[in-house]
Amino acid sequence: MDTGMRLKYHRLKKRFSMEETASGIFSSKDLKKIEAGLKEPALKDLEALCKKLEIPLAAKDNPIGKVLVKNFKNSLLHPQNKGKIMEHYADICNHPLLRADEDVELEFDIQQIRYFIITGDLESAEKKIKEMDRFKEFMDQEQYYLYHKYNGNYNYILNDYENALKTYLIAEKIAPKSISAAEIGDLYYSIGISSNHCEEHELAFKYSELALKIYQQEFVPKRIVECHLNIAITHEYFGNHKLSMEHYKNALTIGSKLDIDILKFTTEYNVGYSNFIYQQYEEAIPHLNNSLKYIPEEYIADNISAHCVLIKSYLELGNKSKAKEIMKVGQRLVEAKNVRIDSPSNDLFKDAYMEFVSLTYLLNDEDEKFEEIILNKLITSFTNSNSYHDLGYYLGYLGKVYFKQERYKESAEALEKSRDAYKEVLNIR
Repeated sequence: MDTGMRLKYHRLKKRFSMEETASGIFSSKDLKKIEAGLKEPALKDLEALCKKLEIPLAAKDNPIGKVLVKNFKNSLLHPQNKGKIMEHYADICNHPLLRADEDVELEFDIQQIRYFIITGDLESAEKKIKEMDRFKEFMDQEQYYLYHKYNGNYNYILNDYENALKTYLIAEKIAPKSISAAEIGDLYYSIGISSNHCEEHELAFKYSELALKIYQQEFVPKRIVECHLNIAITHEYFGNHKLSMEHYKNALTIGSKLDIDILKFTTEYNVGYSNFIYQQYEEAIPHLNNSLKYIPEEYIADNISAHCVLIKSYLELGNKSKAKEIMKVGQRLVEAKNVRIDSPSNDLFKDAYMEFVSLTYLLNDEDEKFEEIILNKLITSFTNSNSYHDLGYYLGYLGKVYFKQERYKESAEALEKSRDAYKEVLNIR
């Protein structure tokens, strides 16, 4: 930073007004010119300003600080062990050399945004984003790029996928040529997964393919698996079942060799769910059972979702007794966690839990309760999330319930709506 920018940076850090900073030295008008680089201060005035701001007269070279923040940044790029990252942060966060010069300090503060997101401290992440918004003018191109990218990460973790995607695309436009291949691969991957959530599937395919090529060259197995999964999901939306399964098989082959349980769960679950969607229920069941071996306890929504798909697979095979066995296992899980529909939680959990409750009613022949939860809860939930396959599935069963009750007109209407939902899945207009 030049002299003027450096003075302004520290003035803003201390939240001093221009009048307060310039008082007793010269006019605030003169300080404004100095900060804008239109005027150089006299040495005695510069000394007085630096004394007031409690900073050295000139920035010093800080090679150790640069290494500290570079190593911290690299540890955050493909995090696999949250505990080690937290230990690393605890070791360095109070190191004086991270605050010894403006450039290193700015870089470290930007990396803290990502650290807080990775460790789940979203309150601190939000505070840091707001704090760093005040210092955007001091960032170099790479820092400005990273600030946007991490802002995208924050929006993504809040399930605000549209804002995440917009912010990632801005980051791509301003990305400097100097950033590493692994870093740009990470951005492409982020654009890919956000695009799928926003139903921008062509965009998702394009960026996931770009990310996969980079990760194959850089040999980052975890991300290679995740890219194969995302590409498989895009092929499902395009109706390319064969290509989708090829990418799922690649993900399974590579992921099975990695000691990352949540990745194994995600892969097995997605393969199982894909087989279920394509009515290959016998093929779906072993993958869904495998997924439950790897699911961490804290991933309650994913755990319940896997139980739901397993129950539905056995139902479609006509094995109601086995479906009830899985239901009882799921009920024990829910009881152990002491959760209910009205429990404070995120939308993903509520959707999964409502589906599990509806399947419980269906298996126990509690027709009135099944009808109520479908009409008052699930139809709205599935419609809002564009989950047309699930919508079609449950409307189909609702039609069967109505038929059993000799409510033929309502049965026909429910089955017609079910058919319309399945048409949406197949993009039939």
